[in-house]
Amino acid sequence: MLPLPPGGLLHLLLLAAIAALAGGLAAVERKGAFQFMVSRPLVLAPVLGWLLGDARGGLLLGVPLELLFLGGVNLGGSLPDNESLLAGALTAMVVPAGMAAGTGVDAPLAAIGLALLFPLAMFGRRLERASEYRNGQLMESAVVRAAHGDPLAARVNLRGLLLPFGAAAGICALAVMVSPLLAYLRAGSGEGALWALEGSWHAVWAIAAACSIRAIRDHRAPAIAAISAAGAIAAALIVGVFS
Repeated sequence: MLPLPPGGLLHLLLLAAIAALAGGLAAVERKGAFQFMVSRPLVLAPVLGWLLGDARGGLLLGVPLELLFLGGVNLGGSLPDNESLLAGALTAMVVPAGMAAGTGVDAPLAAIGLALLFPLAMFGRRLERASEYRNGQLMESAVVRAAHGDPLAARVNLRGLLLPFGAAAGICALAVMVSPLLAYLRAGSGEGALWALEGSWHAVWAIAAACSIRAIRDHRAPAIAAISAAGAIAAALIVGVFS
């Protein structure tokens, strides 16, 4: 039987509803409305983690994701990978899994979750393109209705928020429901597998720190990123050997 968070299935369903609402609102805030940067992983993951019951676990997930996608620019037709969808889904899966496993959010859980869900960043970019295409259709419809004197024509554009909200909400809710399986995989991993997963999560932090240098518009950035990643990994290995 799969492990469940304290409170059982009802608690899991409640967490799924919370994650769906928060993830859907973040998807809308990302580009469709407000754009207060709440959808950035550094904000979204700790806030969602707090709503689910573990703000510290959310922060542990949000910091490396923020660094990984720091160089992405969401301007006009330029669509980077969707870090918000990944951050929401990863937090929605790993935090309840940590509760179910009794370990909290730790390196093995985070590593397994990121490996499973990382493609969502690329899928989210395609989703945003579909949303923009749909918004273009709605704008044309609104213009036609306004030309015929329809006073409610301006509200047509609001329908464009439904696709990103619904898609992100569904994905985050599904992530919560799958979290017991993640906890089961964590519990069934041997000592060697746990050691490897922990090491891979440290490597993610190193790569994330290197990727953050993309935000520096300098021709030396790739070389600096490679050196930084190698140095961080070497330092982590040295600390692991002598600790």
